[in-house]
Amino acid sequence: MAASLGKEIRTLTESQEYDLKNYTQEQALELATVAFADPLKLDKMIRVTFAVGAGKLNRARYDDDLPKWLSAGLKEVGFEDDRGASLSFECAGTYKFQHDTGKNMKYVHVFPKVVEQEEEAPNGEDNQNSYLPLDARWLCVASEMETFKKMVAAKMPSWIERRRCSHMLAEQIELLQQAVNKLSRLEALDPIEQRLFDAIEPELVHSKIEYLAESMKELFDSGHLSKVEIRILSEQIDAKMKALETEKEGAKLEKAKQMATARKEKLESLTPFVHELKNVKNIIGVWRKLRPMEALLEKAGPKGRWSGKLSASEVDALGEREELIEEEASLLAAARHWFEDDDEFIARVERAKASMPAIKKKAPASSKPADGWNTVGTAKNVTGKSSNSNKTSGGGAFAALG
Repeated sequence: MAASLGKEIRTLTESQEYDLKNYTQEQALELATVAFADPLKLDKMIRVTFAVGAGKLNRARYDDDLPKWLSAGLKEVGFEDDRGASLSFECAGTYKFQHDTGKNMKYVHVFPKVVEQEEEAPNGEDNQNSYLPLDARWLCVASEMETFKKMVAAKMPSWIERRRCSHMLAEQIELLQQAVNKLSRLEALDPIEQRLFDAIEPELVHSKIEYLAESMKELFDSGHLSKVEIRILSEQIDAKMKALETEKEGAKLEKAKQMATARKEKLESLTPFVHELKNVKNIIGVWRKLRPMEALLEKAGPKGRWSGKLSASEVDALGEREELIEEEASLLAAARHWFEDDDEFIARVERAKASMPAIKKKAPASSKPADGWNTVGTAKNVTGKSSNSNKTSGGGAFAALG
């Protein structure tokens, strides 16, 4: 049963949902291995959804440990748990668990490892080099110059990201040279080397590296440098100035010292530049909707939306949470840069969260006499004695969901 379902999944071209009722641990592990151990040959990301749990009426159909079994099987074949996973190639090789309180069902959503599918080889011949992971780096290598410039502006706006891209392109030229050397020795190329040999034009890649260098200089001249970038460039200039001290005196040396000093002074005068998240207003809008839902979850307790502690309007509000989480993940995926490391992206997200206004607490109602004067009194119980309440309000700061 598990093996046949796994083979069926490997033929999918669109997102699909399956019910794993009555699955055993062995079947869950077998399904994960058969279906997802190897990348799927697709031209777009799909989501494979598995029903792994239900509410009271259908709970007996699913073992309580089924989500754990399936997650373990996915981890065995190299998948990672990612609560923010969405229909994006950047999420290939991830999965996430969802408790849909609206349907009272539990799901595991899997985003398969995917390889880019090329056109069939001419004359129906098998092409063993037809597939290579769809990756931002390859797009930088193989794109036309005008397309590359647009990608640089949109997906690597910072100085350090463009430097990383430049280093990556230089590495691809080295790999291409290694492939040429192998061919000269009549050695066969592996699929990636063959793809590089067929697609890369060394002159075009060198032009892209030159363009990146020019654009990095423009960022320096305009002062669009982050705190980290300012530090890196300052250290480079310090090292260069130290090396110049060993050179013989001369007009060229003096000019080089003056240029280095001027660059150093410019860096010291800069205010660090911050790159905001793309669509930051939309992202904050989602966060503002999600933030009060933490209080609703706490109020509802383990039963979630089915808790009797919630009003009808609160139940409806909590029902939108999963959709908001998916929207948040999609917006954040679109906001991430191609050559940005995790710490840099997290820092940008945290800055956006910090810019959100604090939740305004409602002021306690106060009674004013007709003459407008406030009076201070003590609350009394039914016996007429004053009582001091030790209860504190349930309001607090709610962490925005990331």
